Order: sequence, then C-alpha cells, then structure tokens
Amino acid sequence: MAYLVVGTAGHIDHGKSSLVKVLSGIDPDRLLEEKKRGITVELGFAYLQLPGGNTVALVDVPGHERFIKNMLAGVTGLDLALLIIAADEGIMPQTQEHFAILQLLEVREIIIVITKIDLVEPAVTELLKEDIRAFLAGTGYEGAPILTFSAVSQAGKEELLRALEMAVAEKAASGKGDGVVRLPIDRVFAMPGFGTVVTGTLLSGEIKGGDQLFIPLKGKRVRVRNIQGHNQVIESAQAGQRVAVNLAGVDTREIERGDTLTVEGWLTPTQRLDVSLSLLKTAAGPLRHFSRIRFYQGTAEIIGRVFFWDREELQPGEKAFAQLVLEKPAVVQKDDRYVLRSYSPLTTLGGGTIIEPLARKHKKRDLAKALAELAVKAEGGPQEIILLTLAQEQKPLSAEELARRIGYRGEEVERILQDLTVNNGAGAGNRAANGEAVIALSLNERERVYVAASFVAEKELALLQTVKDYLQSNPLEPGIKKELLRSRLFSSLELNQFNGLLNYWVQQEKIAMIDGLFIAPIGARSVNEAWLKQISAIEEYYRACGWQVPLWKTVEQELQLDGKTSAQFLRYFLRKGDLLPLVADLYLPQYLLAEGQAKLEEWCKQNGDITVAQFRDLVGTTRKVAVPFLEYLDRTKFTVRNGDKRTLF
Repeated sequence: MAYLVVGTAGHIDHGKSSLVKVLSGIDPDRLLEEKKRGITVELGFAYLQLPGGNTVALVDVPGHERFIKNMLAGVTGLDLALLIIAADEGIMPQTQEHFAILQLLEVREIIIVITKIDLVEPAVTELLKEDIRAFLAGTGYEGAPILTFSAVSQAGKEELLRALEMAVAEKAASGKGDGVVRLPIDRVFAMPGFGTVVTGTLLSGEIKGGDQLFIPLKGKRVRVRNIQGHNQVIESAQAGQRVAVNLAGVDTREIERGDTLTVEGWLTPTQRLDVSLSLLKTAAGPLRHFSRIRFYQGTAEIIGRVFFWDREELQPGEKAFAQLVLEKPAVVQKDDRYVLRSYSPLTTLGGGTIIEPLARKHKKRDLAKALAELAVKAEGGPQEIILLTLAQEQKPLSAEELARRIGYRGEEVERILQDLTVNNGAGAGNRAANGEAVIALSLNERERVYVAASFVAEKELALLQTVKDYLQSNPLEPGIKKELLRSRLFSSLELNQFNGLLNYWVQQEKIAMIDGLFIAPIGARSVNEAWLKQISAIEEYYRACGWQVPLWKTVEQELQLDGKTSAQFLRYFLRKGDLLPLVADLYLPQYLLAEGQAKLEEWCKQNGDITVAQFRDLVGTTRKVAVPFLEYLDRTKFTVRNGDKRTLF
C-alpha cells in the first residue's frame, strides 16, 4: 500500500474544510470555536481510502491571515497541496500568501481546485481558469491541473479522486524515503488509558513499537508504545506517512508543537543558521540587516534576527546568503526549507534553504572566505561539501557525525569518504579535483574517523617544529611528553582523536613514540659535549660523596646548576634509573643501593637482624640517609621491620 499526504491551502471561506469532508466523510473542524464561527482555526486531519486501495492523509489548514502560523505547521511534509480558489471570489490575498508559502517550501506537486462552482455561471469559471493560468505563469507550477468542485452537488469529486490516485502512484514509483527517524510534532494530546500521543508527518526513517527515541529540545528519552495510522494500530510507520505515536516517558505538559521526535544524538539544537534567503517579489519593501523576524521550519515558530554580510538590505525579488540568529533553539538539518515572516505586522517575507545548521559567527575580515564556503555548501556536490566540512571542523569526524552535519545518508557519506581516503589501500590517487584528500584514523578496532589531509599536513609541520624546539631547550629529554604536546597543539581534540593522530604519524614514520609517553623525532639524537661534561661532573660528585649522600640542592650549589638545567639533569638521572628517590630532595645512586643491600644481607645472615644505628655504621653513612634507605627496603619487601630491628624478607 502506498501513502500520500495532501494538504489544503487557500483563502478563508473558500471551501477547504468542506472539500475535505466530502472526500473523506470526516469533518476536520474539531474545535467548538470552529463549529460556532464556521471558520478553521487549528489544523484538521482526515484520511481517505482511494478506490485503488491506497490511502491519502488529508491536512486541512486555516485560511485566515491570523492563523498563518498554524497553516505553516500543517504543510510540513506534504506530498501534494490542493490550492483552493472559490469560483465566486477568485484569487484573494490569502490565496496568494498560501501559494507563496507552498513555493518557498518547494511542495512537490500542486492541484488547483476551483470550488463553489454551483454559485456562478460556467463562463465565470472558465474566465477564472484563465486568471489562474496567468497567476501560475513563471512560478514552476504552470502545468498544475485545474479541477472544479462543488461541495453541494459533489460535482468534480470523481475527477479529483482520480488525480489523487495518479499522484499516489507517482509517489510509490519514486520509492520509499529512508534515513533516521524525524517527526516534526504538530499536535500533542493525552488519550485516556494510553497517555501522551503526538502526531505529525514522518519525514524520514521508520518508527516501530518499542523504539527508543528522543526529543532534542526537551532532552527527553521516550519509548514508542504503539503507533496509529488513519485510526488503525499499525506495527510500523514509514517515511511519508501521517502518524499518531503513543509515547512513554513524557507528559503532555513537557512537549509541544514545534518539537521533533528523532534518534538521540542525531539532531543538535541550534540558534545560529547560515541560509540562502529569497525575498518575495511581492514583499512590501526591503528586508534590512538586523531585522527582527519570525522563523518557520517544520512545525516550529521562533523569533530571531536576520544578518547580511554583503549588504545592508535585501530588495524584493533578490536572493542572498544570510545568517539567522534565533531567540530559542531549533532542530533542523541541512537543506531543510524554511519560511520567514515579519515580526510585526505579520506578513510573509520569503524563505529558502538551510545551508549550515550549526553555523559559526563569521568575522568581517573573513567575509570573502565565508561567502565562498557558503556557495560550496549551497551548490557543491557531496564530495566538495564533505571536504569543506572536514577542513572547517579541524578535527577528526566519524562518517555518522559527518552525515549528521551535512544532512546526507550515512551510507553515501561512507562511500564518498572511501573514495577520498588516501590511506585505505588505494594510495594517493584518491583525491578530489582540487587535490584535497582525506586521512582515515583508527581510534580502536571498531572506531574509524576521518580528517582532512591538509589538516594532518599542517599539524604535522607544527608537531615536528614543536618537538625540535622543545628538545633544543631540553636536550636530555627523550622527547616531549604527550600531555604537554596535546596542551600546546591539540587541546581541541578528544584524547582518543589525539592518540589516533599520533599513531598515524608513528605508522608513517614521521615521529617515534618512546615508552608510550614521549614523542620524539625519528633517529638517534646526540647530546652536545657541554651537557655530557656536566653529566660526568654530577656522576663524579656523587661518587666522591659516597655514603655521605648529598641533597640535590647541594649538588646544584656545588656544580652551579641553574634551576631549569638542574631539573633536566635530575629527570635524566631518574629516567635512566641512575638515581633512586628516597625522600624529598634526597636521591641515592643506584650502585649504592646494590652495595647497601649486599652488606645488609650479609650482616643479617650472620647476626639475624639489624638496627638503624648498626646499618649506619656498617656502610658509613648518616641517620638522615640510613632511615629512608631502610624504609625503602621495607617498601620493596627486601626487609621486614619488627620494632627497632629489621630482618630479611
């Protein structure tokens, strides 16, 4: 079975709700206020089983200018719009505004329905058809069918049903939508015995009972209890269907129209969007930089401001890149269509396409670069957009993260990345037309991320220079510590991303990793003669002192070592194991450790145990050395202390 979502549009009192009622047998006006006043205020919903067995979901929208925001929520995800024009009134202001909105949202197909034909002579209807053809000229909908209809006599009903049959067949032939679950919520209510129910048109993905989903703007994890389509419980809902979803884990007071039901981690709320913006030719005047506007996307209405980079105002009929800064977060994707209306008085200004959902604040000095990048994102192919996104991010991204950012299917992004990756076995032949390429990094056995080759090359140069400079100042170090290197050059990267880059450079033999802690250049390094002499001098000084082991500050003073140089020599001896730390500032030469252990062992074998004083005299040292030395032997389980005496372990 194929499904079609059809919405009405048109001026107030032109017969939209009556047409829906005649086609479906369902009155879409459900509110008491609507029935009393005889006008549609809120969205109305109905469904229609076509003679061929396919199902049409009908969305009835208000025609009054005061309720345009409700109309905008209703036309989200439409496959087809029925633009209703009454024969006795013709094209009216809301006819024009609703049609402009359908154009801005790029609704795929439109059928013009002339209603109330029973109120006028046939000649009047024919003249109206000519007016409509002129109205449609140059809009892209010139070939839209123009049908006639009477809710009183039901004349034209069969012809309209046939047109819907053709439309649903065309949709079925074009294939089912796919992707991640995305359902803009247009209605929230509580059903006795079931709890919270939300409705909307499923833009992408598939929803099944038991699914764990997410509402990003509210940070709510929810579970799907069951799903209804056209008043029937169904096992799953497919992209393109209107559905009602019964949710567990959320109260009706916690969510609202404008929220989105999706998968956790997929859509990130944002308040800054880069967009292409077209101002309607019929706009009352120019749209000025920093103007306050109302932003409509999906089922949401959010107040914000519009910023232009290359102009102070946009004239009617013109198109430009712009940035929208919203007062509340929106949940959107790249390539989503949107509509702008003026803050006050409420009129439709224009709309366009979202180019970058997670936009940055662009600096004036980078204006030319920003506009060029927006042009690539707006008009470039997937390959160009992926490369640009990686270059802008300046960090590794997974295929899934890239797919979320640029609004493409994960499988398509993965395929393109494979084509662009130079270290996947195909060699450097895998490059974009501009010479750019991608490097794949393995974070672990399962995680693989991608980074722009230009970023890797730039960071590699900075890395090698940083290591070189560090070792010039610290010649006794084996290399620069990983933590220090990360803080200097890679603070924006997560630890696993940083390690992935280092491992790549090690595999490429650009750097060496020592003991998993130090980053060093490839190849052996030599220490200059002056430093070697100083090392020898320190070693000779310790030998001359023997068991009268000096404090390190004494070594500094006697050999005239400055603080930075002294610290480097100390780290050098500690790293090699030549000096053993006993207590603060007291370091024992390794050969004295071996000597002391041998003498103590021989003593204990002859005498059974030993005191501090006996050991002090045995090796010829002081109590300040003997006590920490014996405590060290206790810690390493060479000796066991019993009161004032020690025995071998």
